[in-house]
Parts: sequence; structure tokens; C-alpha cells
Amino acid sequence: MKVILDPRAGICGGVRRAIRLAEQELAGGKRNIFVLGDIIHNEREVERLDRAGLKTIHDGELDTLPELLEQSGASQLKVLVRAHGEPPEKFAKLAGLGVEIIDGTCPVVTRSQDLARRYRQLGFQVVIVGKHNHPETIGIVGHTGGRAKVVQFDADIQQLVVGVPTMVMAQTTISPRVFAGMAEKIRACVGTVEIKDTMCRFVVRREQKLPSFARQADVILVVGGHKSSNTIMLAAACRAINPRSYHIVSVDEIDLKWFEDAKVIGVTGSASTPHWLLQEFVDTLEQWVAKGRIGAKSSTSGNTR
Repeated sequence: MKVILDPRAGICGGVRRAIRLAEQELAGGKRNIFVLGDIIHNEREVERLDRAGLKTIHDGELDTLPELLEQSGASQLKVLVRAHGEPPEKFAKLAGLGVEIIDGTCPVVTRSQDLARRYRQLGFQVVIVGKHNHPETIGIVGHTGGRAKVVQFDADIQQLVVGVPTMVMAQTTISPRVFAGMAEKIRACVGTVEIKDTMCRFVVRREQKLPSFARQADVILVVGGHKSSNTIMLAAACRAINPRSYHIVSVDEIDLKWFEDAKVIGVTGSASTPHWLLQEFVDTLEQWVAKGRIGAKSSTSGNTR
């Protein structure tokens, strides 16, 4: 039995940049750094950064920042805006609370925000193919003054205005297949539209190259956060090729029965899966193979440990 790691797996440049900004601010044991929402949709990475001193704060807690500043003893609190971005009113609220803003918005997301705002100013109906409650789409809608429409389901298309200039764009992490299909449905309903491919090239290449990797393995472990849309889509794509594909975030979730009669285990991860976590899986699996815990001659009764 052998373990192979998908060479294209791991976090994208935008998320890597946000994490690097956090790590730079945390250097030297500073404890006055907060992030607005989970910095990454990966429980293990959030835990790692929390141990280093990065504290997560959510929208409903923003008004407590002055109190937190007093408790910390610091001269000023710093709040990191994660790669998903935020609407302009959130930046204004943070500025009004007197915190220092560290803008970790992914440049790809910033371009989407600028595009949506520009087309809205030109009088277009702006349509975003993506998830209603995803932080990225919420941020983009905010950059249109709340007037962009999010289309996630077929029923959402019925809410669009027919016969007006319309621009259709994508949530950056959406599946290219899903975007293409939904864009054509919108065209059929609304009429002439401008379709803008705002998908992240990293995500697009992952989906294009995934089948060749998935076919190399008997069992595939898709490593990523359980709240990560990108990981959920990646796992679904793997299962369509290989039903023996499992979405997990920790080695403790592994069931040794998954590897019965397998010769090759593939490990992959989404744009929100850090490389250290992928390597942890590879190292653990290789240790188990070496010890005979998994493989042709091993007993696969029970779970991982």
C-alpha cells in the first residue's frame, strides 16, 4: 500500500496571505489581534491560530470591542478582515469603533467587489451566482449598496428583472460547472446578459485536474473544514469519480475499514486546507502502513486508534 498526496492540494494564495498577515501581527506574543469571523473555514487551522493569540469576533460582538480594548491593556486593538472580504459598512463600523483595520481581503475578491460596484453604477442588474449566506457574496452585495441579486437555486432566477441590462458574475470559489449551468439559465430567463468569469483560477484548475488524481487512488481522503463550501464541493467531485471518498478534517475521524483491499490512498484538500494538515495525514497514514495497521495483511477492525 502507498499514500499519495495531490500536488495541487492546499490553501490558495488569498487565504495564505490572510494567514501570513495574522502571523506577522501575532509575532512577539501580541494579544490585541482579532479577526472578524473565522479566518479560514478549517477548524484545525482556526485552533492553531487561536493558540497563538488570534481571537475570533463575530458581527454581534463588534460593540464589545471598546471593552475588550480596556481589558487587554493595549493602546489599540487590531481587527483583521479575512480573505472573504466585507461590505463597506462593516469597514465604516470598525473605523468608528477606533480599531486598526488590517485588510486581508483576497485580491481576487476585491476585483469582484470592484466589478459589481462598477456595473451597478452603470445601471446594470448585477447577479452573483453563489451562496446566499456566504461571507464573500454578502461582501460583494454590500459593494452594490445591497442591490445585487444572489442566485443559488433555480427559484432565485424568478426574482430577476427581465429585459434590463444584466451582468452575471460568480462567487470566486464556486464550481465552474455550476456557474456555467446557472449562467445559461439566467440568460434564458432575462435575455441578453454579460457573463463575467470571476472564479478563482486556483479553484478552476483544481477541478480540472482533480479527475486524473482521483483515478490514481482506491480510497481518497478529502481533508478540509466541515463548514468549507470549497471542501464540500471537492468531496462531491471526488465521490462522483470514486465512491470511496471521505471528507474529514482530523485523523481521528478515519475508519480503518475504509482501506480494506486498497493499494493506493490519495490525500487531497481544498483551498482552505493548510499544507501542514495535509502532511499530518500523509505522515500518519505512512506510519500506519509501516506498522501494518493498514494494508493487505492488516486487520481493519475498529476505528483509528
